[in-house]
Amino acid sequence: MDDYSQGAPGSSISSDQRDVPFSFYALAGGSKLAFFAAGSTEQAASTVTITGLQAGETILSIDFRPATGQLYGVSSASRLYVLNPQTGAARAVGAGPFTPAVSGAIAGFDFNPTVDRIRLVTNTGQNLRLNPETGTVAAVDGSINGAAGASIAAVAYTNNVAGATTTTLYDIDVAGQKLYVQNPPNNGTLVEVGDLKLKVTGEGGFDIAPGTNTALGLFEVNKKPTLFTIDLATGDTRILAKYDKDLSYTGIAIPTQPVAYAVTATNALLIFNLDNPTATVSKPITGLQASETLVGIDFRPVNGQLYAVSSASRIYTINTSSGAAAFVAALSAAGTPLLLAGSSFGVDFNPVVDRIRIVSNTGQNLRVNPVDGVTLVDAALNPGAPAVTGAAYANNFAGTTTTTLFDIDVNSDKLFIQNPPNNGTLVEVGNLGVNVEAATGFDIGGTSNTAFALLASGGGTKLYRINTSSGAATPLGDFPAPASGFAVGLGF
Repeated sequence: MDDYSQGAPGSSISSDQRDVPFSFYALAGGSKLAFFAAGSTEQAASTVTITGLQAGETILSIDFRPATGQLYGVSSASRLYVLNPQTGAARAVGAGPFTPAVSGAIAGFDFNPTVDRIRLVTNTGQNLRLNPETGTVAAVDGSINGAAGASIAAVAYTNNVAGATTTTLYDIDVAGQKLYVQNPPNNGTLVEVGDLKLKVTGEGGFDIAPGTNTALGLFEVNKKPTLFTIDLATGDTRILAKYDKDLSYTGIAIPTQPVAYAVTATNALLIFNLDNPTATVSKPITGLQASETLVGIDFRPVNGQLYAVSSASRIYTINTSSGAAAFVAALSAAGTPLLLAGSSFGVDFNPVVDRIRIVSNTGQNLRVNPVDGVTLVDAALNPGAPAVTGAAYANNFAGTTTTTLFDIDVNSDKLFIQNPPNNGTLVEVGNLGVNVEAATGFDIGGTSNTAFALLASGGGTKLYRINTSSGAATPLGDFPAPASGFAVGLGF
């Protein structure tokens, strides 16, 4: 086999092109993250050291979660982490290592976008499904079979977007230098696609770009980390870049699309790309009581789960891949049931104290424990009689020590800071510049700290970017339906 193979038929990258039109991250030595900007494969734009791991622990493999846009990693100590790609900070998911533990020194690791579960396959043939919200093993599947002597070092799913309904799992075998389809994935059966025609060895990475299904591999070839494309139809590869062996690149992850969610009065979960709000994937929300609807949603920073508050004053978690609602608790105060007051609500997690803030168009102002529904009733919104129907906290990530609560008031068409939040006092930021009939959703990205809102105006709904310094609302595109709740993936 040659170091260089022929061009990859069907690839979205031309045969003479050595760069890719998207950014990606490389895992270096299990302890660093290197960022490569779009159009620049030759050299990393920046590198950060991964912090927060245990002594002697390293990251084996990484992947972005399509449902939230967060970067996850699995460690040599069989622990699941959320990694901050900008700072390298690692936050453990769950109470401890998962069981059964990782079996093998090399692990393939990739999100199945259709069910929001992580596929973990190792060089010893282990085949697991992991839950990204609990850090536990969701299922122990059939050992890798169908190719004698195969040593799987990396895996990747196609259709790597939130809301996907179909996907295919591909595996790279470093013993035979071949590409396989793992089908069915849960059975572990390998079906050969073709020879890579490249001498890949040891640890490596493999990922498939969302939207284009362009496949990239990053493996050692002749003692140098080597980036290459893979034709998923034939297995053919084409080298894009070679790196100094001291960089020790052993993994790759391509960021997923900026994802957001909305819920409607007809109990539909709408999944969409923030860059293209007109195109949505709809999932029916199931598991609610008769005549019950959802009045607000938000991701819980501490575990990456989507939570919802209902018209029946109940808390649910929502499965983002299926729309299934799971009851958590009913709101209660001082041991008695507590009912929501109003017709439109703002719902958002305070990332500092892990409590749900609920405000309403009638001035209700609540703090809710997301575990048991126990609620503290805070002072009504003031001064005057504001109609706040959207609320969002800044610094929307686990571990933050500071935050600011922003509110949208549809009576005055203004953005406010609620300060102190428990006192309900509104301090004006500025005019939205939009005659708002209803704020049907408001959230702030956990990574960018950018504020977005779904605002109903002039008989239609649009997605807006909200300037939290001035209050100005900038339209980003039409949204196809009125919404009663809105949440941005924590990775954006």
